[in-house]
Amino acid sequence: MHSYCESCLRAKQERERFSDKVCEIFGLKNPGPRIWKDRQRLQDEYGYTDGVIIDCLDYIYNVKHYKKLSESLALITPTMVAAMKKWKRSEEGKVGAIIAAMTTPVEHVQVEIQENVSSNKKKIDINDFLDD
Repeated sequence: MHSYCESCLRAKQERERFSDKVCEIFGLKNPGPRIWKDRQRLQDEYGYTDGVIIDCLDYIYNVKHYKKLSESLALITPTMVAAMKKWKRSEEGKVGAIIAAMTTPVEHVQVEIQENVSSNKKKIDINDFLDD
């Protein structure tokens, strides 16, 4: 059992979450050194968090269905991150619209049925046809 300070525990949990998600996406047991180096580069160069990197990987491989040619984070670029964020906003908008539709009260109006008392139909007597 390890004791961690609050910030170290949060960092360790993020690192484990990142590792688990990368392993799930690429089908690995443990991320290799290339992935960890790419992760560090993305954090230093662009300031991306592990959550942004994971969301972008999910968008690239599960939404856009890119082929997994190598286990690296090379496809994570500012353009791809912008596309992922735009897609997430549109998905959140769809969910918001569905929730709004589900919570909007529906007004029920009961319409009374009225019997038609005046008839414009021509009445035919069958006996008129029998005389012929």
